[in-house]
Amino acid sequence: MGWDLGTRLFQRQEQRSRLSRIWLEKTRVFLEGSTRTPALPHCLFWLLQVPSTQDPLFPGYGPQCPVDLAGPPCLRPLFGGLGGYWRALQRGREGRTMTSRASELSPGRSVTAGIIIVGDEILKGHTQDTNTFFLCRTLRSLGVQVCRVSVVPDEVATIAAEVTSFSNRFTHVLTAGGIGPTHDDVTFEAVAQAFGDELKPHPKLEAATKALGGEGWEKLSLVPSSARLHYGTDPCTGQPFRFPLVSVRNVYLFPGIPELLRRVLEGMKGLFQNPAVQFHSKELYVAADEASIAPILAEAQAHFGRRLGLGSYPDWGSNYYQVKLTLDSEEEGPLEECLAYLTARLPQGSLVPYMPNAVEQASEAVYKLAESGSSLGKKVAGALQTIETSLAQYSLTQLCVGFNGGKDCTALLHLFHAAVQRKLPDVPNPLQILYIRSISPFPELEQFLQDTIKRY
Repeated sequence: MGWDLGTRLFQRQEQRSRLSRIWLEKTRVFLEGSTRTPALPHCLFWLLQVPSTQDPLFPGYGPQCPVDLAGPPCLRPLFGGLGGYWRALQRGREGRTMTSRASELSPGRSVTAGIIIVGDEILKGHTQDTNTFFLCRTLRSLGVQVCRVSVVPDEVATIAAEVTSFSNRFTHVLTAGGIGPTHDDVTFEAVAQAFGDELKPHPKLEAATKALGGEGWEKLSLVPSSARLHYGTDPCTGQPFRFPLVSVRNVYLFPGIPELLRRVLEGMKGLFQNPAVQFHSKELYVAADEASIAPILAEAQAHFGRRLGLGSYPDWGSNYYQVKLTLDSEEEGPLEECLAYLTARLPQGSLVPYMPNAVEQASEAVYKLAESGSSLGKKVAGALQTIETSLAQYSLTQLCVGFNGGKDCTALLHLFHAAVQRKLPDVPNPLQILYIRSISPFPELEQFLQDTIKRY
């Protein structure tokens, strides 16, 4: 197989592999993203023409048929399913449809990840997947670029094919789900198949399952023979995890239960931390139609190129803005430059000072306004002084805010909440409001009341 010692990642590269003649017209090296060892590319089957059924090597291989179904039996353990590889190849042939992003990291710094969510319940809509959001957000905070997310059913062959594909293309692979004592928990078996391994009972896992008590947990001790065990500290208890995280090569097998997955990842961050990269981001809110600003956004992305990624997301339900823009970069400088660039080119007054987490950030924002010395700030400072005096004299259980859904009482509630955040951050008591319901309240008012209760 050919070597590319230049490690020129994220460029569509083709190299004839130095193999025998029978492979020469079948194989080219194709770099798509980062391999686990950047200097070692993986290969894809570049078919100059779809083979006929008489093809001696791959009699049935085509765009929709993986090698493990078309090739001779001797090759099946080696290649597994290449459906994911074919899609990557097609993207390379067609060219990228989006402008280069800053998230496509420079060689030597890139740490990539692929996430595989396992479970029929996700695909059937029985369970909402919250693990993907948490994994993507956490990995990005660790300097890891998530390149692909896949949801697969509880099928050994399908999981194995996806694991094989992801393992060859990304630095880390994280699976979630399919670990447990029941018949449909097949992730361990699938990963073993992906790497030509076999399931064996692990002594430490046998001891851990016995400690769980009861019967039926023995299946959890059967892992691929090459598996490694990672022990971390539970962030909720401060105690070592009773059950370790299992990995095989660069594949880490997480539980599918969201609470457990979060605790395990929080306790195992060191496995994925990339100190060479810190992602920076900024959100802008624009009160303008997305189509009208599209040319400006395209010019901005072309101007900053790989230094910055610019995303545009319309929001039809907001009363404050129509488009949210996200700026992403490995450095803070390009973010500020792009902000100035867009401010000068977007329609005047279209950038909205919107705060998406106003309740969570109430204390910081309100007190900053109170200390600004502006006309409004002085009025806010006076109101806060009155509220703080009340908090000094009475407990939260002795105070309540009169609330009828109007603007004045809503503003008062927000100021009261900000003062409590600042002065009593560790007091668990909820805020109390007094609402006197009329005989025939407006449905909109009742809904606003319920939303306010959830918000505060």
